[in-house]
Amino acid sequence: MIATAASHLDHALPREVVDYLLAHFVDRSAFFIESIDLSAHLPSVECGLHGPVMGDASVPDAECSSEVRGDRGGPSRLCARPLRPCRVVTVIAGPHGGHPCVLYTVFGGPSAPREPWDPSLSDAERAESVAFWSEHALSR
Repeated sequence: MIATAASHLDHALPREVVDYLLAHFVDRSAFFIESIDLSAHLPSVECGLHGPVMGDASVPDAECSSEVRGDRGGPSRLCARPLRPCRVVTVIAGPHGGHPCVLYTVFGGPSAPREPWDPSLSDAERAESVAFWSEHALSR
């Protein structure tokens, strides 16, 4: 796995964490999504996910708004809860620009389903996404 100009690295991860992940996954040569615990020598990262998968209660609709983040194709369920430290990161990488494995993105926290508006979801994936995102939200 390598990082390129196309890599989405805007989740405020310390450079040493990104460098560690590039070295850890250097032998990957195909698409993957993987969540890993950070090594003890690395700093914690920030996580903006809230809800049951993080050990929280469901995030109620009254706390949430629906907003498009950046240039995404649809809205995200957002809440005013703060980011929090996390020792888990999720890496998504795969083929791009003639390279077998480019880092697409990395973020603090566990893997989560793509959002319901994603046109690439199958009907079953969309149902799973709707169920997940009805209980979870991201920090605004």
